[in-house]
Formats: sequence, structure tokens, C-alpha cells
Amino acid sequence: MVGATKRADEKPQVTYNDHPLYRFQGDKKPGDTNGQGINAFGGLWWVVSPSRTQIIGSGSTSGGGNGYSP
Repeated sequence: MVGATKRADEKPQVTYNDHPLYRFQGDKKPGDTNGQGINAFGGLWWVVSPSRTQIIGSGSTSGGGNGYSP
């Protein structure tokens, strides 16, 4: 289910089940889940673990939503 595609700028983009994956700038160390459940850019964003297990985390309390990075 993990794959890759090319973004518009020709750089590779990792995907999961054909959905692009992003890093959340508010997560500074492994295990951080500050991006969990943020409603931004037209939908909810969820944390994915490398082992495909459920991530339990309350997410950000700062209310941010622009902290993603490809």
C-alpha cells in the first residue's frame, strides 16, 4: 500500500493507498502526534505509523493547521 508518485515540481512524493503523505512541522521527535486530527486544506489529517498501526494521540492543542511539509 506504500508507494510513490511525482509531484508537480517533479520531486518524489511518498503515498499510502494512493494518498500523499506529509510531515507535520509541529512534530519535532519520533512519537509526536501534534498533527493528528487537524482540519485544514479541505479535510481532516491523520497520523500514520511506519508499522501501519493505529496512532493514538490527541493532536495539536495550538489550533494550527498550516504546519505541513512535503
